[in-house]
Amino acid sequence: MTAQKREENLQSVPLSVAAISSTTIERLHVRDFKDITGTVPNVQVQVNAGLSLAASYVIRGIGIAANPSPYVGTEVGTVIDGVVLSVNQIALIDNFDLERIEVLRGPQGTLFGANTTGGVINVITAQPTGQFGGYGQVTLGNYSRMDGAFALNFPIIDDVLAGKVSYSHRQRDGYYTNLYTGDPIGGSNSSQLRAYLKWTPEAHLDVTWIGQVQKIRDGTDVLLDIAYPGEIFFRPTTPFAFQLYSNVPDKHNTDTTSNTITANWEGGIGRVTSITNYLTWKSLGYQDIDGIDAPGYAQVGKQDGWQISQELRDLFHPVESVEMLVGLYAQQWGYYSNGQNWPVFSSPTAIGETINKEKTTNLAAFTQVWWDVTDRLRLQGGLRVSYETVRMYEASVSFVQPAGTDPAKGFSNLVGATQLPLNPLNLPTEAEKSWTNVGGKVAADYKITDDVMAYGYYARGFKSGGFNGRVTLAANIGPYNPEYVDSFEAGIKSHWLDNRLRLNIAAFYNNWQDMQVNQVFYRGNPPVGSSTILNAGKSTTKGVELDGEWVPVDGLRINGTLGYLNTYYNVFKQGNGPTCAPPPAIPSPGCSNDYSGRPLVYSPEWNGSLSATYTWAVGGGKADATLQYIYNGDRWGNYTQAPSEFLKAYSLLNANLTWSPAKEHWAISLWGRNLTNEKYLNLALDAPPLFSEGLFGAPREYGIDFRFNF
Repeated sequence: MTAQKREENLQSVPLSVAAISSTTIERLHVRDFKDITGTVPNVQVQVNAGLSLAASYVIRGIGIAANPSPYVGTEVGTVIDGVVLSVNQIALIDNFDLERIEVLRGPQGTLFGANTTGGVINVITAQPTGQFGGYGQVTLGNYSRMDGAFALNFPIIDDVLAGKVSYSHRQRDGYYTNLYTGDPIGGSNSSQLRAYLKWTPEAHLDVTWIGQVQKIRDGTDVLLDIAYPGEIFFRPTTPFAFQLYSNVPDKHNTDTTSNTITANWEGGIGRVTSITNYLTWKSLGYQDIDGIDAPGYAQVGKQDGWQISQELRDLFHPVESVEMLVGLYAQQWGYYSNGQNWPVFSSPTAIGETINKEKTTNLAAFTQVWWDVTDRLRLQGGLRVSYETVRMYEASVSFVQPAGTDPAKGFSNLVGATQLPLNPLNLPTEAEKSWTNVGGKVAADYKITDDVMAYGYYARGFKSGGFNGRVTLAANIGPYNPEYVDSFEAGIKSHWLDNRLRLNIAAFYNNWQDMQVNQVFYRGNPPVGSSTILNAGKSTTKGVELDGEWVPVDGLRINGTLGYLNTYYNVFKQGNGPTCAPPPAIPSPGCSNDYSGRPLVYSPEWNGSLSATYTWAVGGGKADATLQYIYNGDRWGNYTQAPSEFLKAYSLLNANLTWSPAKEHWAISLWGRNLTNEKYLNLALDAPPLFSEGLFGAPREYGIDFRFNF
């Protein structure tokens, strides 16, 4: 484990962390992070607002759930090979050729920086071995799935320079049917190439370059119409099924590049690590917002983004019983986005355009100390000071296209269009602000026996402030201020029965202050989308988590997780006037709503999983069978709790059966996910007065894998 930026055994890390190994990823057919929902206690992962690569992470009730735009930031960070992603828009990566995924629950700001108030998804890819060899797999499945992947390790200079190449291609039809054409819509088509060079000129120095290119040619990002009576796009005949109407091109293209250089040197001053990264992304995608049987509301968006980061840290022993980590971190990232929408239901000639430019600079210094007071008692403390500057430009412009708009033309709808006078209350606006924040952690752990450890900690995390990038009034650009989370956790990690039973339990309490809440409205005629972030007040999240593994007999392994979560807004009053009209009405100026006491979004009271894997010799080889059950309780898709935003509990059944010959140079697997074909919503958002949008979880999938190695 490297959850604390040093190598440790999972059971000796004094915080709630789950490690998902490459073997587990294969057995449970985990294709991206969405598939870990329910397998790690109190962790919810879904597609954000329907955008296929945008991750919505909510851990212990804390996370960004309903807005994938970069200006919103993150509350759960994604880290890949030591590189912190500035946004989660491209976080749902292909999981082929990973060493493990570490899921860290609770604030991680001391070591991973701002915007990790909920936790961190830490991804470690499989590194070069220096030995010649390879492995790969081919997958065929329903929905015309055809996946192929391979990795090749090779020495260039024995014991000095090693290389590796990893390639993966995923392709399947969409789960949904376009009722206009009868064709599948929203399919997946992605390719990922990763290359490594590892240079080890001497025993105390290694330098690794990782280059990655992704080319993604997915279908459009679909959204279901789940509007209710009173909303403009409500249709009583809308099927609750994988069916919708879409009149936009079936297209969402994304290209990313990443280059990372990691250097480790051990000497008299300790183990010095440097991580340098430059990453770019570019996307173009269409979305039919209404999903109904008439031209209603559609949009197209494009975005160009980049980030550059540098981390330098040193891990050393000032005295034998003390280990100390000191580090510096710098990151700068920015993006340009252009979105165009066509509100045909209001006017067949209207065009709206929103332009954003943002640049954010983050500088930080951090330290963490571990002190072995005795051979059983360890104390630790950490501190991080961050300085961040955010600059935002936002413009909203309206046009009239005399010839009428056509989604198939995309941005070319502006050819021949006439720009309307700018709204004097929403002129193009530019703003800048800086913040300095301090976060930290104190902790203790004690080995009651060699197999049982108790621990506890207090941590303070924060999410940076920023600006609203999609407003209908320039005054609403902000800024919104940082939010803070004070977190308390206590737990026990233990082994029993001669290490045949591993049992971990943790209890936590989070006090969330000045929390940033995203609000979505459509205002004006034609309506223009407004996504405003406000510092809403205070909330509490608390709960208990249990995970364990039991090997009752040789060959049988049973894993289980259980999460209990109690969340609520302590203080969350929106406005100061009379009570607002209930949805789907647009809140009138000056009205108020009191959301105090309501549960937080994507926070089921109960969630958990149970799986069993049995391995046995058969047919001159080895077979293993895995059966997994997942339960995710009732939850809300948004804080407003409109009728359409309630997400019912669901249960999933997944299975895998693998056989390999004695030499294990190849294996064949039959697999299935959601075998009972349960139909459930895992996304819901009300945007009054127009519509409510939703998205189903994946239907039943099954297929066959052929894996090989040499």
